[in-house]
Amino acid sequence: MNHVGIFNVAVAVLIEKNGKILITKRSPNRDHGANEWEPGITGRVEQNEKIEDALHREVKEEIGIEVEIISPFRTFHFYRGKEEAEHQGVNYWCKYKSGNIVLDQKEQTEYKWVTPEESLKYLTNMDVKESVIHFTKFRKNFVL
Repeated sequence: MNHVGIFNVAVAVLIEKNGKILITKRSPNRDHGANEWEPGITGRVEQNEKIEDALHREVKEEIGIEVEIISPFRTFHFYRGKEEAEHQGVNYWCKYKSGNIVLDQKEQTEYKWVTPEESLKYLTNMDVKESVIHFTKFRKNFVL
């Protein structure tokens, strides 16, 4: 498929704290995945911004906390919206570092800390579920 047009780099941040992961419910006003649960948060990398800097910025803007990057663990690709904006992205595993979660209601309306297995009951997008499954396998084999 040859799409010419908008191209975005994205980051998906899976945040772990005490063996549980953060899941957030996307706002009903979002143009993609409205009212769907997702692990952590997602966002776009701005022009002239490093992916890791975008990760920290998006986490701070959307949920108000600080995280420590552990490792990238998966890449993803999709087309979004009626303009079929192409997105290429990286999933990151991060650990909660500090702060209290304060949701940007334009982005998310709810959050929960759940085990990765429990998260699968909330997630409806198959690619998003695959990310959590991949994360679980990756974490099990990860050596610090």
